[in-house]
Amino acid sequence: MKTKNILQALLVSLFLPLSATAQKNVSIDWYGFVAAQSWINTHESVAGAEGFLYLYPTDENTVNPLDPTDTHDRNAIPQGSWFGTMARLGFVLHGPEIFGAASRAKAELEFSGHSAPGSILYRHAFIALDWENSTLTLGQTWHPMNDLFPSTVGIAIGSPFNALNRSPQLRYEYFLGNDKKIKLTGAAIFQAANGTFGPAVAGKSYNYNRWSMMPMFYAGVDFTLGDFKVGGGVEYKRITPSIDYADDNKKYYLDGICGMIQAQYNKDKLSIKAKTLIGQDMSHLGICTGYGQVANLNPGEIQYSPLAASSSWAQVQYGGALKFGLFGGYMSNWGAGKDLSTVFAAENGTIDNMWRVAPNVQYNVGNMNLGIEYELTTVAYGTRKPNGTVTDTHNVSNNRLLLSVMYAF
Repeated sequence: MKTKNILQALLVSLFLPLSATAQKNVSIDWYGFVAAQSWINTHESVAGAEGFLYLYPTDENTVNPLDPTDTHDRNAIPQGSWFGTMARLGFVLHGPEIFGAASRAKAELEFSGHSAPGSILYRHAFIALDWENSTLTLGQTWHPMNDLFPSTVGIAIGSPFNALNRSPQLRYEYFLGNDKKIKLTGAAIFQAANGTFGPAVAGKSYNYNRWSMMPMFYAGVDFTLGDFKVGGGVEYKRITPSIDYADDNKKYYLDGICGMIQAQYNKDKLSIKAKTLIGQDMSHLGICTGYGQVANLNPGEIQYSPLAASSSWAQVQYGGALKFGLFGGYMSNWGAGKDLSTVFAAENGTIDNMWRVAPNVQYNVGNMNLGIEYELTTVAYGTRKPNGTVTDTHNVSNNRLLLSVMYAF
């Protein structure tokens, strides 16, 4: 891992001279930011990027093997991180006309952590061809269900209520009319860093999608109606949770479908955004769902059934240089509709629902953004029933205070 990080850093340094030696018909625009953030949590939580990417609180730990009468929550431990550093560096290359289209390419890396080498996240790397009424994109970038996200101070941008996924894809977008106010999108998407749960690998893995030999397929439409933008889309996914190597490498498949609707309103200093995701096994989108193996089958039979869920968020933001925002999110587990013997999902499928309320204040001065955000995230944990729903729940909450200073270029 250390060697990989060093090689990625070297790639960035090798690209830097290109801005001075680029051909006349090629231009490079560099962008990025450096941020220092401090946060306080009141409960142990699931998070990434050394705590920068916050998700949700873990379940209670009330077991004391030395004293069974002691049932206080051992995960309710306040903790903080002071002036943690994070940086993002990317470039957009604009090249000559190819196949009658303007050509461009984009690459972006993110660095986070308190000590070297920290972590390096490969975010974007794609090629795009832009015709008058259409765009073809090839490479890794945001999943189409990530086209709209809230303006939060935290880098999780509303996850796990909002989709959070960057994947390799072939995407085609077509704009209708002279004003281009209708956009049709079609994409074939493969999993990479944002994979799904399964029995063969601990945690998430892209292997279950790659074994299926089939990309995920997305189709969507977006409309611009004055100050409003509305849209939606549907994704079909097939994965291979298991392979029977004793039976000539027989594969067992699981199909799933999910849909998304979104809307936003922007006028003067007011911005309103909202999105709802409904579907099966949306774990690759960062939603706390998954799937399970169906129980009570004949000996030797293997069948899988997805857990369904809904996840919604909305944000209102108002202001100019000084902005006030309020974010709210809610996720609900709907179960599988079949009895399951084993579940592969976030927290082993013991989450019934979760919600978050998060006000923030941001102030922009020059290239600098100053932000403060408070998040109250509550998860209803319980006992998983055979059909994948959860009963006998108890709430676990985390209070998070985030202070951020970001310098963008």
